[in-house]
Amino acid sequence: MRELAEYPPQVEAHGTFWTPEKLRGCVMKRALMIVAWMCWIGWSWIAFAELPRSPLYLVGVGPGDPDLITLRAIEAIRHADIIYCTDGLEKKFADYLAGKQVITGYWRLFEYYGQDINSLPEAEQPRARALAEKRNDFISQVRQAVARGKVVAILDSGDPLIYGPWAWCLEEFADLKPVVVPGVSCFNAGNAALRRGVTNAPKTKSVILTANDWPGKTDTVESLSVHRATMVIFTMRAEFDYFIEKLKTHYPPETPVAIVKYAGYQGKEEVIEGTLATIREQVDPKSLPFEYLIYVGDFLTYRQKAPARVSAANPSAVGSVSAGTSVSTR
Repeated sequence: MRELAEYPPQVEAHGTFWTPEKLRGCVMKRALMIVAWMCWIGWSWIAFAELPRSPLYLVGVGPGDPDLITLRAIEAIRHADIIYCTDGLEKKFADYLAGKQVITGYWRLFEYYGQDINSLPEAEQPRARALAEKRNDFISQVRQAVARGKVVAILDSGDPLIYGPWAWCLEEFADLKPVVVPGVSCFNAGNAALRRGVTNAPKTKSVILTANDWPGKTDTVESLSVHRATMVIFTMRAEFDYFIEKLKTHYPPETPVAIVKYAGYQGKEEVIEGTLATIREQVDPKSLPFEYLIYVGDFLTYRQKAPARVSAANPSAVGSVSAGTSVSTR
């Protein structure tokens, strides 16, 4: 093959004059495109190959907007034949679920799982039996699908093993060796919304994740607050006033508090900051959605770098903002 330099200074092709430099540039551009395409194919194959094989997946798809889903979760969905999820998740991830058999209507089957219904209070037994019947129907469907050689994926918002309603499936289907695909938790999204290091505080480094005081549980909000560590409460529609009153038992009134609403939703995410003494006046409990978190702790106001002192000679040096920069306060 002749070198490009051996060609005449200009080569006419389809009415366009090409110099050797232009030809080299065109060849290099096409070569880079081919390499990029091969890398993408290779990456896709590797990503799929790393997904552990199982007939059953419990998949965390993240909170908020659909772009918080992980690549591994997407691969699990692609690999599955049958998808169990809520109506909301079916709509949110419609593009990924196209062509799949999607089954809804089986959410929150965890209540009374493993309990003797006859030992429950008589008033609770009808509801427990109805749930047990629906749960057994779900279990039967999954096992029949696996017996037919199908792969089943159960989708759950956030991370499925942080207050997730499907965790019981890992015990029920232990013989199938289910694979859990971790997801971004609303806790992670809430941290990002606050733009604070939840483990950075003047005197504490621990973070307590908790929820409503369910019957029979001894780690109540009141008992946990004795430690005065950073606490994050997954509220799930529980009474806002109840939490605030319980927190006041051991946290001082001046303890910083933040409410994160719709964590992970860029268009709706909202942060309200105050103290235990003021937050009730700042928040209308009726306006709070299902998806809100309560953060409590000194990390909210802690700064590792001491504030600069204002110089009398140059009072405008501190707090100045360069052009084009926006500042938001909460």
